[in-house]
Amino acid sequence: MYGTCRPKPLVLSALLGAFVFIASLLVSNQALQAAGLEKASGQVILTIAGSVSKTNRPAFSEFEDGFLNYQEKSFEAAAEFDLAMLESLGMHKVKISLDAWSSDFTFEGPWLKDVLAAAGAEGRDIAIVALDGFASEISAEDIAAFDWLVGVKRDGRYLSIGQRGPLWVVYRRPDGKAPTAEDEQRWPWASFFIEVR
Repeated sequence: MYGTCRPKPLVLSALLGAFVFIASLLVSNQALQAAGLEKASGQVILTIAGSVSKTNRPAFSEFEDGFLNYQEKSFEAAAEFDLAMLESLGMHKVKISLDAWSSDFTFEGPWLKDVLAAAGAEGRDIAIVALDGFASEISAEDIAAFDWLVGVKRDGRYLSIGQRGPLWVVYRRPDGKAPTAEDEQRWPWASFFIEVR
């Protein structure tokens, strides 16, 4: 006859703990997917925080988000985008000519309004933050009035850190006039973070 084997209390406790941990991961992942934005699978190059309704990452962590902490940015939840996610929003081109530049440049990327819509942040003022901490304040009215482009490429090449990347946000003037030096001052390069107000 075979005897019955009863699991030890310690084994039951460990199994229960593992079950609770796995269930919490599943619930957390389902909550992020329910928030309406898939999780970034590649290297994150843009984080949008503040008044966003579609998120795919949990709250700010002082340790894990060391550079954001250095920039004094924190949030309860945010929308993260990798390059593929940004490109999937549609790639558009804007050609810009400025006297101060060595040549004309053609920027490619999604429209800013589409990026904000993907994060559930339409109709709000924003601040686009660059790696050096420079922030460009843009009103909801200006977002609607100009064709803002989140540039991931310049002249067919991906922007990289050290070459004004990862993102260079520019716009095309709606009146068809050539951009000015004042326009250029509003185009944050080396951008990585958008705070939605």
